[in-house]
Formats: sequence, structure tokens, C-alpha cells
Amino acid sequence: MLNQIKRKKELEARIADLETSLSNLKQQLKEETTQEHQEGIDHLEEYLDEVNHRYTNLRDFLQIVRQELKELFARKKAADWKNKDL
Repeated sequence: MLNQIKRKKELEARIADLETSLSNLKQQLKEETTQEHQEGIDHLEEYLDEVNHRYTNLRDFLQIVRQELKELFARKKAADWKNKDL
């Protein structure tokens, strides 16, 4: 009878240790998952910043091209009007 009580207490102690270990492992997993999510968000923010930078560069380039084409056509139109008057 004493052995059974001792055995039962040992099993309860092992279960408590395992539950503590399991709880610690779950917490570690949760922390690592949170860290992975944060790293993913950081990478996404970096990617979006790069896309925004490239879009800004493209927009600026297109504005320059638009202005140059506008000036080119204005000069051509002025030259056509000048030639028409002659």
C-alpha cells in the first residue's frame, strides 16, 4: 500500500513536471510565432517602402517625359504654323 501511494505521488510529480515543461514549450512556440510574424511584417514594410520609392521614381520620370513631349509637340506645332504662314 505504501508503494502504491509513493508510486502515485511520483507519477503526479512527473505529470506536474511534464505539464510545466509543456506550458514552457507552448510559451516558447507562441513567442517564436509572434517573432516570425513581426519579422514578416517588417519585411513587408521594407518591400512596400521599396515599391513606393520605385513608384515615386517612375512617376517623376513620367512627368519629365510628359513635359518634354508637351514641349516637343508645342515646338513642332509652332514650326508648322510658321511654315503655314510662309
